[in-house]
Amino acid sequence: MLIFFQYRIRGKRIEKVAFHKQFGAWEFRIAGTSYLSSGPGWVYDYDYLIDQFRKLSGFHYMPENGDTVVDVGAGVGEETIILSQRVGPTGKVFAIEAHPRTFQALSYLKEVNRLNNTFLSDKALSDQPGTIQIEDSDNSLANSIIHSGSIRTYSVSAETFDQFVERNNIASIDFLKMNVEGAEQLIIKGMINSLPKIKRLAISCHDFRFHQGESEFFKTKEIVSRFFQDHGFRVKIRNTSVPMVDDYLFAINPALEQK
Repeated sequence: MLIFFQYRIRGKRIEKVAFHKQFGAWEFRIAGTSYLSSGPGWVYDYDYLIDQFRKLSGFHYMPENGDTVVDVGAGVGEETIILSQRVGPTGKVFAIEAHPRTFQALSYLKEVNRLNNTFLSDKALSDQPGTIQIEDSDNSLANSIIHSGSIRTYSVSAETFDQFVERNNIASIDFLKMNVEGAEQLIIKGMINSLPKIKRLAISCHDFRFHQGESEFFKTKEIVSRFFQDHGFRVKIRNTSVPMVDDYLFAINPALEQK
């Protein structure tokens, strides 16, 4: 009732609030569209999500109608639904989420909203094919492929980025978004063949977790930046004094910039 009240006093027509225990996410249905969140929200809708996207992953580029987007680490689909609506019926979104329960949520989001331009994959991306362990913590946004030993894990199938692109017959990528809690340093090793297809990218590095006392595994910004610079990309970063924001790395492929 509190959530319904908060939406209504802000002029939002909310139709449904539900917690899905099977995949640990809240659903908010507003004006015919369902949004998922890992926690209860007060005004959680398209306007809120696209504003957050513009401030973070979409700071340097907002996907356009007809674009092909690859969303690595899609979570419960907070940004996937924005990307799907941005690229429209002539575009495509390839959303990758390796955590099994979180993938259930992402699958539900696609089905309930009829995101026909969105294609899902539950395989992890890494530097080589095989099997990896992924955390199963209560915070779906922070699950990593490393673990402390005291936390639950899932074994998931892994492939390289190049294998994913080839398997899905992706000819070009207008925008690559990646948020994988440190695994970006592994993924880049398996994407050499796909680099000429990528026009723009936004990668959320997580050095701030290292500086907060967590594993050095999260210290990836310099590694990722050097990798793309070495392969001819023009790299951009921000300096806002907000660590989580400044750990975003953006890059443009000059060879494809005008195409």
